[in-house]
Amino acid sequence: MIIKKHTGYYLSLLLILALGIFLAMQLSYDRKLQMIIILLTSIFYVGFGILHHFIHHDLTAKIVIEYILIGSLGVTVILFLLKGL
Repeated sequence: MIIKKHTGYYLSLLLILALGIFLAMQLSYDRKLQMIIILLTSIFYVGFGILHHFIHHDLTAKIVIEYILIGSLGVTVILFLLKGL
């Protein structure tokens, strides 16, 4: 099963995203710092995903673009939600 094969990857990714969410919530008093944390979380997500595929020798341009688009979409949605609060 693929999840068992890549358990460390999924746990690391979950830790990155959970830490980003936690820090963004803790820094809700400072919007600029909160946005920086959100951007850094997205950058780590994209970088970690690309690195994972590079290590496993299945990195393609399509995968890189997909990670960048998903990371950008996540940042955009969160920033729009924060803008409305």
